[in-house]
This record gives sequence, C-alpha cells and structure tokens, in this order.
Amino acid sequence: MDNKVKTGTSKLAIIWLIGFELFVLFFMEAYKYWLNSTYISMLSRSFLSSFFSGFNILYTGNLFWITICLISIIAIVNISMHSTKVNKSAVRALVVLSVISLFILAFAFFQGRIPRETFYENLITLSQKGVQTITLSIFAMLHMFITVSACVISFSVLMKFYVFRSIWITIFILLIGYGVVFLFAYNYTDDTKTLLESKKTVDAGTVLGAAVWGGNRPSPVLRERINKGYELFKQGTIKNIILTGGGAPGEMTEAEVSKNELLKKGVPERNIYIENKSNSTLEQISYLNNNLYKKNNWKEIVVISDNFHLLRTKQICKFFGINAYTVASDTPLSTESSFNFCIKESFAVILFWLFGIG
Repeated sequence: MDNKVKTGTSKLAIIWLIGFELFVLFFMEAYKYWLNSTYISMLSRSFLSSFFSGFNILYTGNLFWITICLISIIAIVNISMHSTKVNKSAVRALVVLSVISLFILAFAFFQGRIPRETFYENLITLSQKGVQTITLSIFAMLHMFITVSACVISFSVLMKFYVFRSIWITIFILLIGYGVVFLFAYNYTDDTKTLLESKKTVDAGTVLGAAVWGGNRPSPVLRERINKGYELFKQGTIKNIILTGGGAPGEMTEAEVSKNELLKKGVPERNIYIENKSNSTLEQISYLNNNLYKKNNWKEIVVISDNFHLLRTKQICKFFGINAYTVASDTPLSTESSFNFCIKESFAVILFWLFGIG
C-alpha cells in the first residue's frame, strides 16, 4: 500500500512539473507580447489570435524559453522513466522550487495592482518598473536553477538533488550567457557602411532622445545624434526625421529641443515628426511602430543613437517587425566609458529578450 501511495505521489509530482514547464513556456512567450500591446487580457481571443499569428520562433527571447523549457521537460521525463531509482526528496525539491517560482512570477505580474498604501510601500521603495524588473530577474534565475537541477538529477548516477553542484553550474551558465551578450554589445557594428554602399533612401530616420541641459540646450550626446540625423537627411539617405523623448514638467522635451536644432539647420518642418511623451527606448520604438511606421506604410527606417545602445535598439525593432538600419552618432567615448555603458546595456538586452521590458 505504501509503495502504491509513493508511486502515485511521484506520478503527480512529475505531472505537476511537466505542467509547470508548459505553463512557463506559454506565459513567458505571451507575456512580452501582451506587455507591449494594447490588449487588456492575455487570454482574450483577439490577443491570442494576434499572438499566434505574429509569433516568431526564431526571435532570441522566444528561442531561449523554448530551449530551457524543453530541456527541463526532457530531464523530467527521464526522471519519470527511472522512478524506482530516483531519490524522492529530489523530486519534492523540484516541486517546492517550482511552487516558489510561481509565487514570484505571480507577484511580478500582479504587483502593479497592489495598493501602494499597504506594507508593500514601506518594504519596497523602488518604482513599479524596478520591482517588476528585479522580480522577473529572480524568477528567470530560479527557473534556470530548476532546469539545471532537473538535469543534474536526471543524469547523475544516484539521481539525487545535488544543491551546490546545481548552484555552481547555474552561475557558470548565467555568466557565460551574459559574457556572450556583452561581447555582442561591445563589438556591435552599425549599418552605416551598408547604407552608403547601397545608396538607398529610406522612409525616415529616428533620433532617439537623450538628456537636455539647462537653458533648453541639447547635451553633447543628444547634439551628436541630432547632427547625425541632419547629415543623413542632407545627403538624401532619409526622407523624414523622427525626434523622440519626453522631459520634466515645465521644461522643453528632448524631442522639442531636437526639433529647434534641426529647424535652425534648415530642415523643413513638414519633414519632422516628434514624439514627446516617452521615457524609454522601448516606448519610443513602440510609438514609432504604432503611430508612424504602420500608418504611413513605411518599408524601412534608420535609427540613430550611440553605438553601445544600438544592439538593444535593433532587437526592439526586430521584435515589432520594423525593418531598421542602425547608425551610430559620433559621440566620442573613452574605452572605459564604452565598457561601462555596455555592462548596463547587456543587462537591458537580456531583460528585453526574456520579458519584453526596457
């Protein structure tokens, strides 16, 4: 009788773990699309229809979740096939970890709906986006640990849960993954050469916003981006210029300051579009996609920013289905500054790939 109970419990645990992985796969794939859409419910028929019709299996973030979840499922199935050998506490550990990760994921999803007047406000002083970013990052690392642990249990001789071995392997994988992304960001080559050689003219160039200094003056970083946009317009590479970026209340926005600079240079106002509400690259590209790129039936655009910023920008454009060339501004940066910026940008690229936030 006891053996039957244990066998039944083990089967339930295996079914739970497989169901957990399938849920994570669907939820994480759909979440980033839902987060960057106008749909209210992730389970609405209209969203699901849009999601499945526009889903790109080759997108980096999608490939990550598919690969990780499939590896986990294969390891779990292998564990179930050797249920008489596997250490039962190992399976229980995986179940406990999966439950904990679901609570973390639920908090990340619902934390925006928790009243700030509760104890939550006193415990966490970060912005809603900051809390979301940290919580989702913890979830992703914990899920990676679950995948590694399942593989260690599945392929070890004794089929036991080796905690420290799993921790070290997880840390190693995370560091290798981050290192690869950092190298791509640091060595990113923009599309200037391609544009010059093809001598093509694209529909528009987008100047991404940057800081505005006192007296409504563009910072050196923003000025170089404006200059590059003007250079491309003057040589006929772009037909129009899109200026993006919000600002503090009572001050001119980044987009408006950029517009004034271009008007001084003689760019006709009819060729200038401005977006002056956004506070992030993701918001800027999202606005461009929803309000200009699709509505004007544009085919190709150029995005102008600093070189360290262009890998993420390119990935965001790819996510929205925008055919974009990237062009780096001429902002002079030391090797140390480029290195430091790429450290931050590498994290931002990973967060966008996995969760669609940025």
